[in-house]
Amino acid sequence: MTSIASHPGIYSPLSYAAQQRDPRKHLIGVGAVVLFHVILVYALANGLGRKVVEIIKAPLNISIIEEIKPPPPPPPPPKVVEQVRPRAAPPPPPAYAPPVESIVEAPPPPITTTSAPPPTPAPPAPPVVEAPPAPAIINVAVACPNHRSIIPEVPRQAAGLSGKVTVEFIVAASGAVQNVRVVQSSNPVFNRAAAAAVAQYRCTGQGQDVRVRVPFIFETE
Repeated sequence: MTSIASHPGIYSPLSYAAQQRDPRKHLIGVGAVVLFHVILVYALANGLGRKVVEIIKAPLNISIIEEIKPPPPPPPPPKVVEQVRPRAAPPPPPAYAPPVESIVEAPPPPITTTSAPPPTPAPPAPPVVEAPPAPAIINVAVACPNHRSIIPEVPRQAAGLSGKVTVEFIVAASGAVQNVRVVQSSNPVFNRAAAAAVAQYRCTGQGQDVRVRVPFIFETE
């Protein structure tokens, strides 16, 4: 009969216990412990232990490192709202302009050269009739001897007024009194009275027409 322990690779409780009783394994562990104690004693003898104790006793400087937070990002720029400009209304269409009609002028008629008739002679100018010379002026006493006897009548509305009137008239060649008119007057209220007095004159013809001027002075109270 073959025992189980003789076959390698097959686990057996008996083989494990035999291995644990092997003195070679325990010798390695004991040697490691002894070596650790020798090193520890050597360190204490050289003062290394005291340095280790001092380091352990020294206060621990603990600095709390605060996490540096990055600064917050800058705020975004404000949005620029573009103003929408109203679109300009399109320009009105141009006003209708009727086409310009080109007027075609007819060609001028051919110019025929004809001999012009002789100009008619101008009628003779009428003879210039010279105006008769103005009658000469003579004194009223020569032409009308009775002028002092004729006294003009003063109108009622001229009471309290005064004035001077000059009357001119023509004495014809026959002695008749013509064209009686007032040539100067300072007060028209006396004009009619002066002209009526001249109409009553009896004058003498001088062989031609003569002019006579008579001044009248009116003074009323």
